[in-house]
Amino acid sequence: MDYITRYTDLIYFANDEIASCRYRLIKSRDNQTQVIVQINHHGDRPGNPVADHKTRDAILNRIADRELTGVPVSMLCVALTEGDAHHIVFPEPDLEDYIQRGHPYQQTPERAARGRHIGRISIDSRNLVIGRTRIQTAHTAPTPPDTGLAALLNRSEAA
Repeated sequence: MDYITRYTDLIYFANDEIASCRYRLIKSRDNQTQVIVQINHHGDRPGNPVADHKTRDAILNRIADRELTGVPVSMLCVALTEGDAHHIVFPEPDLEDYIQRGHPYQQTPERAARGRHIGRISIDSRNLVIGRTRIQTAHTAPTPPDTGLAALLNRSEAA
């Protein structure tokens, strides 16, 4: 059975204006290793998370810090809904933020071109959980969902 929470309102600041959206969490019975965050934005409001990754990341990190602490970043799927259209993005961890927060990683020196040395950084993926690092979607292009996921996203609240 699918688990779908009720929508929660979120107020945020984008493009020098106060904006709002709603979000809910979904756990599908078809994919037990994924948590879906559905962010519903009305097209006539400012701060569109589909078009602007900075706005999307700010909203997503607020939701993640509030609701998803401890969930592996790799298990997160974000569905951006505007009207009847859905877009899917898969966030990735901000590795620089992870390191700056003092979490464990290994750095080994490696030779680079022209006799220089660089530091190769290795992080255990089990440590990349929400709460230890910010998440970002800057390098991810929104894509349409498959038909099964679109049907799940179209379901009414707490069905």
